[in-house]
Amino acid sequence: MNRKRELIIGSIILVCIVVFFIIGKSTTTSYEELEKELTSSIENKNTAEFLSLFDHSKTNSEYASIGAKSILENWNTELDSNTALIMEILDAKGTYYAEFSADDKSNISIKQNKHWLFFNNYYLDTNVSKINLDKSAKSETIYLEGEKVASSQFEEPFFPGKYEFSASKKFEYATIKDIQNINVNGSGEEKELTFTFEGTTVNIPKGPESLFVTFNGKATEMHLKPTKEQEFGPIAEDDIEKVAISGKLPLVLEVGNIKIEDDSLFINNGTEFENTKFDNQKLSDEMNDFIKSEFIAFKSRKISDIKNVTDNFISDNKETYTQDGMFIEPEHRENTLKSVFYDKETPKLFINDDGELQMEIEGIIFSTNKDVELVENLTLELLYVEKENKWLVNEYSCFNRFDDLPSENAMDSYIVTKY
Repeated sequence: MNRKRELIIGSIILVCIVVFFIIGKSTTTSYEELEKELTSSIENKNTAEFLSLFDHSKTNSEYASIGAKSILENWNTELDSNTALIMEILDAKGTYYAEFSADDKSNISIKQNKHWLFFNNYYLDTNVSKINLDKSAKSETIYLEGEKVASSQFEEPFFPGKYEFSASKKFEYATIKDIQNINVNGSGEEKELTFTFEGTTVNIPKGPESLFVTFNGKATEMHLKPTKEQEFGPIAEDDIEKVAISGKLPLVLEVGNIKIEDDSLFINNGTEFENTKFDNQKLSDEMNDFIKSEFIAFKSRKISDIKNVTDNFISDNKETYTQDGMFIEPEHRENTLKSVFYDKETPKLFINDDGELQMEIEGIIFSTNKDVELVENLTLELLYVEKENKWLVNEYSCFNRFDDLPSENAMDSYIVTKY
């Protein structure tokens, strides 16, 4: 009876030992098994298999798979087809262990411990890190790969890898999206997530306050300032072409837009308004009024007979109208005015380098002196005087034209006034 009892007890002990070794062996990862599973996870970019090689305490973050994915993609690229080399890189006894920095390896290494006293268990180890939110991040809704992340989820540490966080903030003219990449390198060092929401600002030139900034075709409250440039924004970078400058001006039917791209401006002795529609009849009248009074001033030798000019024009040209001599420009000084051709194709409107609104118009003067005919090209520079809401001639140039008067076929480009 005792013999039978001893056999039963011995059998039970033997079974327990066998079960112990079977379970112990089955729940232990050998070095070879670790290598096989690790290389497989890299080649197949299998994040679940990769994370299973770590202690659960390191991978219980909800977003561990995102970090793991970035690590596997990087290793897959760097190792190319030599994925087996990863063991030589991560094992402290490996051939290439010292050739790679800890950051390059996300501080991942191969570790060994005793499992159930008798079994050698191999696993991967690293350090997780907390990502702290600064005040710019705490006040915004944060997304990670398109999914909303609650602030409470940042209380859990993150598995190593790269994480792309995004948030959007509404400003006066646009909603700016900011993307920040956080690289958890496995050192255990805490990271901080900060959003800047910088967007893009556009440089607005100096100019008269009667002009204003438009955005997406609508007027804003920002008016130009004559003494300083301004920054408009922030706006999304893709919306830069929607920023323009507009306004209402005399002698102009429709102010064209200055198309502003990034921080640069279209320059034409300043900043040109493209596609401006001019009141050509009134500009022709303006040109004729100036030319008629200018011919009178040459006869009277009084510059005061010239109307609608700036103080700068008077100071620069005073002596010209008091001097005698046929060889002093312009050549028409002793002539009789016969006709003025205003060129409808050439008006330009721009802001000059001094922040003044400027216009240039061109034309042709036909005059005679006895039997001698004279044809001259004319250019007038007008400045906008905001207080008076009018244009004044600031400079002009008049030179002998070597071509004939416009042909009949070209007359559609001109408004002709005869005297």
